[in-house]
Amino acid sequence: MLRKFFIVFFLGGLPTSWAQPTLQFMENSVAPGTMLSWMQPVSTTALPITVIHGLHAGPVLTLTAGIHGDEFPAIFALQQIKQLIQPEQLHGTIIVVHLANLEGFHARRIALSPVDEKNLNRVFPGKSDGTLTERIAYFMTEQIINKADYLIDIHSGSANQSLLPHVYSPVMHQALLDEKTLAFAKSLGIPQIVLYDERPNDPMRSVSFPNTAQTRGKPGLTLEVGQLASRSTAESASIVQACLNAMRHLSMLDASAINGSAMDSATSQSNLQPVLYRKLMEVRSSVTGIFYPLVKVGDAVVSGQAVGRVENYFGELLETLYAPVAGTVLIQQETPPIRQGESTTDIGVPQ
Repeated sequence: MLRKFFIVFFLGGLPTSWAQPTLQFMENSVAPGTMLSWMQPVSTTALPITVIHGLHAGPVLTLTAGIHGDEFPAIFALQQIKQLIQPEQLHGTIIVVHLANLEGFHARRIALSPVDEKNLNRVFPGKSDGTLTERIAYFMTEQIINKADYLIDIHSGSANQSLLPHVYSPVMHQALLDEKTLAFAKSLGIPQIVLYDERPNDPMRSVSFPNTAQTRGKPGLTLEVGQLASRSTAESASIVQACLNAMRHLSMLDASAINGSAMDSATSQSNLQPVLYRKLMEVRSSVTGIFYPLVKVGDAVVSGQAVGRVENYFGELLETLYAPVAGTVLIQQETPPIRQGESTTDIGVPQ
């Protein structure tokens, strides 16, 4: 009895900055200072989810991978983050969706789900009674975004794309939210940041996962690291560093919250001064055929420079593609097939 009284008295006397309540997530309860992983049923599929619920009060950060099933580096990076974070030293909560598109992953599909041929990052906020992809989007809106304060949705180049690592920092033309979002984007330590305002402001047709957060007043970033559907350990390590930098920015952790020496590396990355791009300009093919790139990611191009050509199946030139603006090549189509209207080269236009 005396021991029970002492425990209650001791916990009751903790400073409020040291304690936060148990987190109720669907049918799971996660006590402060603990971690829980489970497969969360959603319609006919399940999502692998980990909640790292810090002992100390703080923000809720959501990290997601596998929105597109063939973008692999983030999947490995989030497994590593699960191993690195010490929940008893964490301020706040990390919700990890390890793989949002399980069917696309196992089918090795570029972007789409084999169940309904839909792109998960184009159907938000989803539908409770829709197709499987729409139901996943609805679950992630109602159960993930609604619990989050900040969100990083992590992508990479699919099997057909190379890219220069970059972050998309949405612009909603709301001064406080835009300032908060850009500061969050800069904290990741990624050298390229693309500002864009091309997604709808309507929360009921928000289209993408990060934009769904933005339309609800929560900073939501897209982090792009990796290419050609690779499983590069260096690219996964870069993602881990970016996520740790974000946590430091949000005052969620210090060195005592990390297993190992990852914090020193993350700290050095966060001091980089990024290049800001005001938009991405796509160079689209007007014909169907075989694409040959004439530039590579990271190249600086000038307006009017040839960036690629398209030939027919006999090796005869159909079209030469030219940069419409000066900027930096951030994304490049690397595989030969190209259809009319598809983008071959994405150029970041400096601010």
